[in-house]
Amino acid sequence: MAEAGRPQQARVTAALLEATLLELADNGFEKATIAAIAARARTSKQAVYRRFDTKEALVAAAIEAALAAANPGPPQRGSVAEDLRLCLGNTAAALQETPLGAALRALVPHRQKPDLADVLDAAEEGRRLILRQIFVATPFEADMETRIDLLLGLIYFRLLIRGLKVTEADIETAIYLVLGLVAPRDPERFAGLPGM
Repeated sequence: MAEAGRPQQARVTAALLEATLLELADNGFEKATIAAIAARARTSKQAVYRRFDTKEALVAAAIEAALAAANPGPPQRGSVAEDLRLCLGNTAAALQETPLGAALRALVPHRQKPDLADVLDAAEEGRRLILRQIFVATPFEADMETRIDLLLGLIYFRLLIRGLKVTEADIETAIYLVLGLVAPRDPERFAGLPGM
């Protein structure tokens, strides 16, 4: 009998995580309440507290789940530039096309709250690990951490600080600059070259 309830429990948890992102995106961290999140998820405050001890824990879980969903798979190792396009494109899309970007912007002033800091640090480390896997054992391994800072910095600064859209052309230019390459006028012509 307990087995039958698990899919419903999973649906409620998923609804709460989604509602939390939407509430953060719409109202910010301070104004997002457990009651408002529960109402958005069409459940009760008790259902929230059965799963999460605090609002910070709920917010951390929502951010963690959204960032995990945005993480691409491991690099394909066919092309450093193509792996970077995939990783950075997925990151930009998650931050631009889902409530995740607005939710993260709402959390920036609250970055030092222990529950939030831990999950944001872990999520960032996960993103950086994917980029390290792309760079390791390639000619671009030198100064890898700085290359990663430059690539992620483009996305984070433009989206989260300046509120500007990151385009495919922005990502393409950043990749060529970080890899020390000259961007071709017609990227399609050069797609099959080694290291590209």
